Amino acid sequence: MKRKKTIAFWISIGLFISLNVFSAPKYLRLSYTQDTSTSMTIVWNTDVDTDSVVLYGKAPNNYSNNSTGTSFKANGALNYIHEVTLTGLEPDTVYYYKAGSNSDGFSKENYFKTGPLQDANCAEFKFGYLGDNRPDPTFGGGENWPQILEQAAKSNPHFTINGGDLVIDGDKIDEWIKFLGWTEEVASKIPLMPTIGNHDDGPGSGDSANYNQIFALPRSTGNYGSNTEDYYYFTYGNAIFVSLSTQTFEDGSIPFETQAKWLDEVLTNNPRKWKFVYYHHPTYTKSVVFSISHPPNEKNQNAALVPIFDKHHIDIVFMSHNHWYERYEPSACANLGKPSSDSPCSVGANNFDKGTVFVVSGGAGAFTIPGMLCGSQTGRATCSGDHHYIIISIKNETLTYEAYSAYPQQNKVMDSFTITKPKDNCIIIEDAGVGDVLEDNGITEDAGVDVVSDIKHLDANYPQDATEDMLQYDVILDNSSFDTVYSDSMGADEYLSDTVAYDYIGKDIYSYSDTGLFDAGAEMDIRKNITDTNSHGEESGGCGCLFLD
Repeated sequence: MKRKKTIAFWISIGLFISLNVFSAPKYLRLSYTQDTSTSMTIVWNTDVDTDSVVLYGKAPNNYSNNSTGTSFKANGALNYIHEVTLTGLEPDTVYYYKAGSNSDGFSKENYFKTGPLQDANCAEFKFGYLGDNRPDPTFGGGENWPQILEQAAKSNPHFTINGGDLVIDGDKIDEWIKFLGWTEEVASKIPLMPTIGNHDDGPGSGDSANYNQIFALPRSTGNYGSNTEDYYYFTYGNAIFVSLSTQTFEDGSIPFETQAKWLDEVLTNNPRKWKFVYYHHPTYTKSVVFSISHPPNEKNQNAALVPIFDKHHIDIVFMSHNHWYERYEPSACANLGKPSSDSPCSVGANNFDKGTVFVVSGGAGAFTIPGMLCGSQTGRATCSGDHHYIIISIKNETLTYEAYSAYPQQNKVMDSFTITKPKDNCIIIEDAGVGDVLEDNGITEDAGVDVVSDIKHLDANYPQDATEDMLQYDVILDNSSFDTVYSDSMGADEYLSDTVAYDYIGKDIYSYSDTGLFDAGAEMDIRKNITDTNSHGEESGGCGCLFLD
């Protein structure tokens, strides 16, 4: 009897432990689905269906906020996938978080940093590019991805983009589970934004595919969008990133014409100083012997895509598929009348202002093509057979590009260049308090919730607005009639001109001109803090008005 009781006891303990382990959050990963400066999407898996909760705050182990999301039953052993999008966050701010549920427990503490304020011209950040990280047992070993990703993460990129072929066979869930396990330590802190490779699709397409279920990504919308995550875009600071799918959605009168029209629409509607596009199959690459590499323009995408690249002057196009590193001199085949060319059309090795740099980067884990097969190719700047990753640093008008050889090779810079564009007046003023800092010709940042950003670049066509400060209708205008009246969501009148802007935040009315700053204070009574050019400068008597000439 005692033996039976002992067995029953250990069975019950084992069942209790198993249920709790199986319910624990795992494979945490970050991505962007909304504004990169004020939101973050957190995704994880559990083996049973539980609540989807994220606890978060701006100090370790101090979770002053919580947010809930959704879950769904994914394919097979992926079990339940949870998605929570945190919104209303402060730009350029570190947050600490735990994901899980009150009933089944939470993950260990992780952290992330929101992006800088959205601005067409001014920002400072860093990102990484990696591609073809899948293992490759056919050629022996190949499980180099965790080490290479860790090396890339030491450069402290704000996020990474990935050129696809994350797994060998997208139909096989066990391969995705391995990938998620290898990636979690970094992806739980640094957002990962992939593109789909030829090994990643299936089973089915769209929301039924493992790739689309595993990642939370923006959906392509608009006249030419697919309403799937197969191709999408996001903006970050002064840059735009567009992920295209050369594996799916080839429709159009020529291959990929619909995606090209969507790309044109997206770039037109989202002006940014820096423009990046990434997809899997190379536009340009060198074919080598024994069919161990893929040919250029393999999906006949060039005729549709290259004219859009040239029209909008894409700075860098990142591709993968071939397992080595190639960088091409700036190219502009459409501008030179050869949009469907399989070979690059160099406009000069350093003429970055006249063409697009095309990069093939397929060395983040899979076997690589030996460098001795690189040979030579007109218009190609460099080639390497090393495993590698790429780190791009943006500082306003300057881009610094560095490609690093990686595990199992020596970790060092193997290729680099710098692009400098015309300089903008990018002055960043930070405010440690909760008041508004206003600057005539720079970016304005605020540690509180009230942010008025980049007055220099704001006009009627480009409103910039904080998220939670009731500035929905506050637009700084370069040209407006002096007595035009705007109302914000608080119901206060706003008087805007090309020299004076007023903004209603809480109970304060702020007035800014080139020569004066007024603060209404808690009583909404305008007082002159700095002498301005107005002849009146009268107190409003609490009406929230300012008398102007």
